[in-house]
Amino acid sequence: MLQAVLAPPAVFQLSPPYEQFDVVPDLSALDSQPLEDAALLAVGVGSPDDSWAEVAGLVPRLRSHHPAAPVVLRVGRPSEPGDSEWERRAAELRVRGVVYEGERVANRLRAQLTQPIDLAGELTEWLPLRLPGVAPAIVDLIGDIVLRASQFAEVSALLASVGRAERTVRTWFRRAGVPGPGKWLAVAHALRAARRLQSEDHPPLLALAVECGYSDHSSLSRQSLRLFGVRPGAIRRTLGWEWLVDRWLSRARGR
Repeated sequence: MLQAVLAPPAVFQLSPPYEQFDVVPDLSALDSQPLEDAALLAVGVGSPDDSWAEVAGLVPRLRSHHPAAPVVLRVGRPSEPGDSEWERRAAELRVRGVVYEGERVANRLRAQLTQPIDLAGELTEWLPLRLPGVAPAIVDLIGDIVLRASQFAEVSALLASVGRAERTVRTWFRRAGVPGPGKWLAVAHALRAARRLQSEDHPPLLALAVECGYSDHSSLSRQSLRLFGVRPGAIRRTLGWEWLVDRWLSRARGR
């Protein structure tokens, strides 16, 4: 029965609080429908041997149509503790995690989606999905801003550290139709706080705000609301940074 449930092209949607897999019965309809904020998509995989070709074709389709939703694999139990085969295959497909049958889904996903990984690298790999047609040089500059954000409060100093003039970069970004460099710096700071909020070991809100460069928790709350349209309390109950950047881009670009 489990193999039948997980056989591709089985796709499931998970919404906060990420405790239930809801089967997606019609993939063609899913392609054209927006997902709920902070939803995730899971691809069921029965066996790495007899179903991987279908999975490898399905994952890019899901990521392309729903860049705001992290994609994970839903698989059977690992063959042994610490089994790395599924983790390796997940990395090949750029999916964000692996959920094994019998685990507490929310706990597993929270541990995987909030681990301190290379956000700048993830974002630059993700941006062409959300902003197709934007030049790679612009994407790389955005990556530089996100990578160095924790070291700088002002974007002019950050750009000078990579040999770029703020006025020039603002012109490039405007011509590319993306928010300006200062706005990306603000989002990078807010995303750092958001990821800490989503993690299991986040500190009290005031300490977290100061850690991420804000004067107090009220400043963080106002910035989260201004950028993403949601307050820290709502972010705490969700997973994934993609939906936040997606919301911000839609608001910043008026669409």
